[in-house]
Amino acid sequence: MLSKTTFYLALHACLNLAATASQASSGNTKYSENGGKVAINWTDASTVLGRPDTYLGKLAVPLDYTLPPSKNNTLTLNILKVKATKEPKLGSVLTNWGGPGLPATDWLLQQARYVLAMTGGQYDIIGPDPRGTGTTMPVDCYNDEMERMVATLRTPTRTNSSDVALGAVWSYTKQYAARCFQNEAVNGSLMSTAFVARDFMKIVDALTVEGEDGLLRYWGISYGTYLGQVLAAMFPDKVDRMMLDGVLNPLEYQQGWETGPAETAPVTLGQFTKQCIDAGASCALFRPNVSSSALYEQIQSLTERAKREPIVMGPNVTTDIVTYEKIADASDTALRMGLASGSYLAGYLNSIMIRETPEYNHTQYLLNRSFIVQDAAINADNTQLIRCSDAMFRADELTNIEERVQHITELGDWNSDYIIGSYIMCSLWKIQAKKRYEGDFKAKTKNPVLLIGSPYDVRTPISGAYAANKILEGSVVLRHDGLGHTVMYSPGTCAITATAAYFVNGTMPEEGTVCEQDFGIFSGKSLNDTLNLIGEP
Repeated sequence: MLSKTTFYLALHACLNLAATASQASSGNTKYSENGGKVAINWTDASTVLGRPDTYLGKLAVPLDYTLPPSKNNTLTLNILKVKATKEPKLGSVLTNWGGPGLPATDWLLQQARYVLAMTGGQYDIIGPDPRGTGTTMPVDCYNDEMERMVATLRTPTRTNSSDVALGAVWSYTKQYAARCFQNEAVNGSLMSTAFVARDFMKIVDALTVEGEDGLLRYWGISYGTYLGQVLAAMFPDKVDRMMLDGVLNPLEYQQGWETGPAETAPVTLGQFTKQCIDAGASCALFRPNVSSSALYEQIQSLTERAKREPIVMGPNVTTDIVTYEKIADASDTALRMGLASGSYLAGYLNSIMIRETPEYNHTQYLLNRSFIVQDAAINADNTQLIRCSDAMFRADELTNIEERVQHITELGDWNSDYIIGSYIMCSLWKIQAKKRYEGDFKAKTKNPVLLIGSPYDVRTPISGAYAANKILEGSVVLRHDGLGHTVMYSPGTCAITATAAYFVNGTMPEEGTVCEQDFGIFSGKSLNDTLNLIGEP
């Protein structure tokens, strides 16, 4: 439901936003023939973008860092800046929203208040569109949208949806990898995180022309935490402040196969059912005298029933058919978004259980709308081009990955197969990155790194933060107990206050600190309610 039909609407919405930003940022970019420092060309975009003190910038960087600098070897980065709201100003914080492949300019514009709160309000916030993202070197593996749509609809989203699903994913994914090699072999070889990290440091250098100190202050979530760890490993002496929220296990991501999401999926569903039972009637799935563990089993039973026999909703030809894939995709998306979609998921699952077609249509619409607003273009080609550029494992035959697939599938009894297709994709990848980071990520940064994670994060569980903690010397893990992917989707005043203190004063929370949440996902509260408790940054 969410990963296919809604994707096209999301993609077009995202592209429209990116086009607006691109049109607003006019002007020529300067290029340094000898590779020296140049200033970012900023344009005041407050009127166009509808937010005061907002600027769009352009900066020329090397397209290929393995070649000598030249005018023909140049890429123009598109950058958004939201100015600090408090004095004294302390510099700039660079951000990456993850994906990989999310256009930072659009997301920063939407979430500026949140990022200012997380960083204390005394920093300018800078969101560069990484190469291959937004309007910075856009990519497309297909010749037209119809070709893309046909391929997407034919490819199963889950490897465990049937006895033949794994083989189908392998074959269709192999075809997709060949298309990307055919259409994007050149640009695709220039999109690794090692190159993106160098782009970010070029921005840091450019900011010295504006009077900054040449040190990196960085805030990253999800894939942005991998970028952060590459930055720390490649430029440890340049890291002044770095906060990573929703931390990827760097060594697993580097291989292209991760275990954390499969392990945490059932833990997250268990927390969802617990919050539902605790919330009572405000959760559509609540039943008197039904425990959270019993509700968990009912949801499992529903998905298994849909796998054997898809569920028909409604009495006529306009009805919908609910498959295992639809339930699994909706559950993953909603649990990742925490406060934004958790209550909608309860209504969606309940409507299927009781065969209530109007409620099913309504909650399905709400989930789809949340996906479009919150998650635009997360599955575009740039995601695979960036992710697979970094991945080191390759396979020639289906038999080469079957043990890995089985291992990940067996790690949890719920939704463990949701991302295996992406791992298979990178195993089949044909484009060779010009340069990728292949080190061990061990680093002693100028100042310690702050790592944040939740045991109820279905995408980047806290196990990733603990893995990074072992190799980033002096780093500290701050645990929060929100249900959702990163603090943005499961906000709490404790975590946000702690990150602000870190950026402003360098204050680290004590190791072992646990931040409880202000609201559960059935409270009817939102991110803005949390920010209102803190006050304007």
